[in-house]
Amino acid sequence: MTGLPAESPLGTLPREATVTPRTRIGTVVLFFAIAAIAASAAAGDTAAVPPAPSPEGSVTWSLADVTSIALKNHPLILQSDADIAAAAARKGQAEAARYPTVNVSSGHAQSTGYSTVLLGPLTSRSHFARGDLAWTLYDFGRTGASVGRADAQAGISRENAVTTREDVAFVATVAFYNVLRAERTLEFQRENLRQQEALYRQASAFYEAGVRAKIDVVRAEANLYDARAQLSQAENGLRVARITLLQRIGVDGPAGFRLSGALPGVSLPGALEDWVAEAARNRPELRALAGKERAATESLRLARAGYLPFLVGTAGYGYLGQDFPVKETYGFTVTLNYPLFSGFETREQAREAMATISSARYEFIEAKRRVRLEVEVSAYGVQEAQERLSARKKQRDASEENLRLATARYEVGAGDIIEMTDAQAQMVRSETDTINTAFDFAVSHASLLRAMGR
Repeated sequence: MTGLPAESPLGTLPREATVTPRTRIGTVVLFFAIAAIAASAAAGDTAAVPPAPSPEGSVTWSLADVTSIALKNHPLILQSDADIAAAAARKGQAEAARYPTVNVSSGHAQSTGYSTVLLGPLTSRSHFARGDLAWTLYDFGRTGASVGRADAQAGISRENAVTTREDVAFVATVAFYNVLRAERTLEFQRENLRQQEALYRQASAFYEAGVRAKIDVVRAEANLYDARAQLSQAENGLRVARITLLQRIGVDGPAGFRLSGALPGVSLPGALEDWVAEAARNRPELRALAGKERAATESLRLARAGYLPFLVGTAGYGYLGQDFPVKETYGFTVTLNYPLFSGFETREQAREAMATISSARYEFIEAKRRVRLEVEVSAYGVQEAQERLSARKKQRDASEENLRLATARYEVGAGDIIEMTDAQAQMVRSETDTINTAFDFAVSHASLLRAMGR
């Protein structure tokens, strides 16, 4: 009996054989070969591809752990928090107009000139220390509109931050499921490789016993190399999925993490219209657009206030004189400023604000339609994935039974290598499709939750 091929080219077997008539001696040799194959396959099942050892000091993350880590560490979350702080500061700047401004100054002045009376140079000196206060007593709604606009923009920043958090959590969830998908795929590809190794041993034993042609061995060898290539691809897919998950949650390690958790088993309760209504209430994007319309309304109020006057009061107190002790000075004024003409700037600002309000309203309408579309697409995606998963499971069961029958027929010499390899290929496709469909359902489930704003 020949062992498993190394990385050697195809067709390097001991000898070429033709199928001989099945004599009693050949039958005895065949049954001894099958018994030897069964023993070697049982040993090869555990030795062909050893299971990956558990990394020492690794952590185990659930889906809740992954999303929690992402919400704490992802740079986009930190960026959105900084945007909220900046918007709050801009609101504080707008509120500053409600308070007076106070300035304190002091100094010394000296000048030299020519005196026509004294017919010579004349030097004068003065010393001063002064405090001035200016306060806008009434601006006919300018400050209130500015503060209202800044408050609306701060609300937009908060809702955008909520959107960012939901997006980060969703992307982390998808990455979590992709790692589990890759692990399941790798596990199956290892099992597929063990089956291909067993088939190669079997075909080689039949060939050496003189009951099968060399084409059986060559075909089994080709399938074995294909299984090795698929296993290598699955291993790389898992590596990529793991580093992608770390990137999605905003951390660099630990590299040896493990995941635990089950796929969602049932669909969400409720009807489509209930989900659409929930999305309309929950989606932060819609609240942000409502805030955008409010900010535009406050901008219009601010622009129209440009047609109105504003009342300013100033007061000052200090000391001034050429020689010490200096003299006390004080005074106050109240000024009413009325902007008569500014080159139509105020009119154009009002027109811009009205156009911005209309734009925000249409954007809100389109966003509601887009949210409804997302909910409907996600809901239908969940339904389709669930139905497809049920069909894929039945396909896998049928493929498994087909492989069992083909294997039994081949072992007793009733079936050929083509029937056997076709059954194995069908099993690989059905198992891969079942794994992918199961995780497609999980991702569709998460997409529906995201579309509903949960």
